[in-house]
Amino acid sequence: MNIASNSFLAGIVGVLALTASACSGSSGGAAGGGGSGDAGTDTGGGGGDGGGSGMQACADSANASCTERNTCSLNSFLVDLDYGTEATCVSRTQQTCVNALSAKGTGTTAATIEACVAAYPSYTCTAFYEDAPPTACVPPAGTLATGAACGASAQCASTYCATGAYAVCGTCQPLPVAGAACQVDADCGRNLSCTKAAGSTTMTMGVCTAWIASGGACLTGTSTCAPGLACVGDDVTTKTMGMCATQGATVNAACDADRKTAANCSGDLGLICVPAAKTSGVGTCQAITLAMPGQPCGDVGAAPITGYAECQLGFCQKAATTDTMGTCVANIADEAACSTDPTTAPCGTPAKCVPSSAGSMTGTCTLPNASTCM
Repeated sequence: MNIASNSFLAGIVGVLALTASACSGSSGGAAGGGGSGDAGTDTGGGGGDGGGSGMQACADSANASCTERNTCSLNSFLVDLDYGTEATCVSRTQQTCVNALSAKGTGTTAATIEACVAAYPSYTCTAFYEDAPPTACVPPAGTLATGAACGASAQCASTYCATGAYAVCGTCQPLPVAGAACQVDADCGRNLSCTKAAGSTTMTMGVCTAWIASGGACLTGTSTCAPGLACVGDDVTTKTMGMCATQGATVNAACDADRKTAANCSGDLGLICVPAAKTSGVGTCQAITLAMPGQPCGDVGAAPITGYAECQLGFCQKAATTDTMGTCVANIADEAACSTDPTTAPCGTPAKCVPSSAGSMTGTCTLPNASTCM
């Protein structure tokens, strides 16, 4: 069975980067993603809004975003995975918002933040994962010109701050279009996917592409199905196109972990396809188990597996990248030493590992703070 195509790991990094951005003012996602600053709900507040109104707006935005995470996964999977509790989700994302309230040139105000919060009821889970926010949640234009230092997209006249996967400060750039180079979905701005070959890591370069809708032609590594869909029947070796089909979205729903005859399960919801037999990927969707640091992670049981364990507030450390099982290690704490090596533990969401110097893989876990990007 091809567990990579079965698990949410192949796509959840980018997805969580987007959802975290909806209240953090940065596209640094739960899993070390990053790139475009504040795609989605931009809470990188407006100048002069650092008082009571700004604090309240950030609290409201953080609550709305963390609630959306809960709504768009089973049993609060997304929040539990990266934050442990909803209270921690709200606290960390609110602080990032507050840090950005005094960012230079920002076009966001407490009023624009609250307008976005009011639009959350219309924010579908598919749009949330695609980073296609309601109009009220699109970052307002700031005053900074292309090339200026930034930490949030609302600082830029272009409404896009390019930061990269391992930086909290970047420069204002034109909003990315299909065909642009990327490392994570956040590098593609809004409503585009960073498409990469199977087995790629955060360090691997990809290309921004439009999401493919249900029933559309797809090919792994070339065209990416929209969230909630999987490419069924494609063959990368022969370049045979598949078709985007709806993933299993409930426990016990039918699935095919190999995506040969049917879609796999929605990892965004916290589901994994458990095969019924060793020689086939066909089976049923089951809930992913969350394991704590020190506990086993990855495949549960010998082929066919009986389940899958992902690390809560941690990273599945494996002896070899080809291993299907490992041990959970805790995420790196804020301000602690870290590495951009994708085989090591990432920083806790929404912090990023910022290298100490150009070309270095070692750095410090740093929370996004647009007000310090000068």
